[in-house]
Amino acid sequence: MNQDYEIDFAGRKIAFRLQRSDRRTLAITVQPDLSVVVTAPKKAALENVLAKVRKRAVWVKRQQRYFSEFLPKTPPRRYVSGETHRYLGRQYRLKVVETKAAEVKMRGRFILVHTPNKEDKARVRKLVEGWYLARAKERLARSFEENVSRLGTRLGTPPQMQVRRMRKRWGSWTRRSGVYLNPELVKTPASCIDYVVTHELCHAVQGNHGKKFYELLRHVMPDWEERKGRLERVAVG
Repeated sequence: MNQDYEIDFAGRKIAFRLQRSDRRTLAITVQPDLSVVVTAPKKAALENVLAKVRKRAVWVKRQQRYFSEFLPKTPPRRYVSGETHRYLGRQYRLKVVETKAAEVKMRGRFILVHTPNKEDKARVRKLVEGWYLARAKERLARSFEENVSRLGTRLGTPPQMQVRRMRKRWGSWTRRSGVYLNPELVKTPASCIDYVVTHELCHAVQGNHGKKFYELLRHVMPDWEERKGRLERVAVG
């Protein structure tokens, strides 16, 4: 079973996913997306695991700084006409139009934002973010339902799915809470969304990243490595 934890280090938090395995020693891995995975022996006490992560905290931060240099840099959003925004892996131009009613809709390669005052950037931002969140909930729910069907009876009772913003992860799974999906996924290609959903659902069948987990993932999604590579070129958030 995988669980998410965090430690305090120099006034900052280090979040990590803990997975248990048959290995005899503890291993800490920093992924290209800056997430941290700790693989520990099944019988290792949690206090000892946390202590070892604290001991390696400087190294973890160093690795995250290294990988952060390769993440795509997104310029600060100004929420003005002409600015580009991603949706399902494609770039769309923002077009802010003054109207009495406030709404957001897509037309061709544009995201149209209707608002009473286009100079009110905070309002425009709130409208755009609300539109993205609504789209994310709809698109992620559809992907979740489709991929639950793909796994079929292996899942038993399907886990619950919730959409939650996460700074460093696209998705997570715990036996208690089910699957969490980052709404930012709606900005990535559909193939990447399906990869993250399938990855987390496979955890519900095979808890850790062991041999059986990857055998299952490869069985239900033979091209998962290609999808993962595509996703790693996208910054979270």
